[in-house]
Amino acid sequence: MEKRFTFNHLAASGLGLAACALFAGNIPSARADENLFGFVRGAETLPKGHFDFYQTLTLRTSKDAGVYRGWDSDTELEYGFTDKFQASIALDNRYIYNRGVEDLPDANHFTFGGVESAMKYRLLSPFKDPVGLALRLEGGWLLHDEVGGLLEHEMYVAPEVILQKNFFDDTLVTELNYGVEWAWGKDPAEQYYKEFSMQGGAGVTYRFAPNWFLGVEGHVRSEWPLFNFGNFEHVVVYAGPALHYARERWWVTLSYNYQVYGHGVDESARSQTFAEETRHEIRFKVGFNF
Repeated sequence: MEKRFTFNHLAASGLGLAACALFAGNIPSARADENLFGFVRGAETLPKGHFDFYQTLTLRTSKDAGVYRGWDSDTELEYGFTDKFQASIALDNRYIYNRGVEDLPDANHFTFGGVESAMKYRLLSPFKDPVGLALRLEGGWLLHDEVGGLLEHEMYVAPEVILQKNFFDDTLVTELNYGVEWAWGKDPAEQYYKEFSMQGGAGVTYRFAPNWFLGVEGHVRSEWPLFNFGNFEHVVVYAGPALHYARERWWVTLSYNYQVYGHGVDESARSQTFAEETRHEIRFKVGFNF
């Protein structure tokens, strides 16, 4: 009999990994690429010779019509080659449930998303220099898209600039990201086989108690099919709170982002876009290094 994968398999694996991290607090401390936000990245890098393990679960839910829930599970391993340079590899998996969503076939299935890899080089440290600055390059191969879990053979490359500024002895932390992305092989999941996008994010968070940070973050993305600026597809802006807790060698982050603005071509929804986006995004991250 064919084994049937459901959201329960996906959630159980992610929560199991999270539980392992929560009981790893007695490992000796080391500075790591700690994620204070769910969607915005910081400029710090891993120390040389150290590993970081991340498990990220993201729920994307609520469209203009029908019932839609998209779960993304990202499992990532990161290594510090030097104190300034790190690289990572990640496996993506998706669980898609939708009923009555416009332009999407009904679905209730688990799919393998693909493989992604990233490199980050830190030029300036947010702890030693007036401002932290890092350059990041990500690329990947995706077998199924994140909207409907539909077949594709996407390859993409995405360079990014990361800024970070800390205030008041690192009690107040601000982060700013800006990047672009070129993607090929998006068909047959999408109408066009290649696409250019711009994306960015910003966040500010405050340490209100030992080990605890509370802040707000937002991220934006805009897309142009066929690498043509005259062929605009959509733009979307998300924003919301982020809560972070850390111990010596592990941390967890919970973030909620609401679609505060969106505009898509040929969409009827006012001030929001739902062809590829959702109204709510909830992200849980857990990480520890060794």
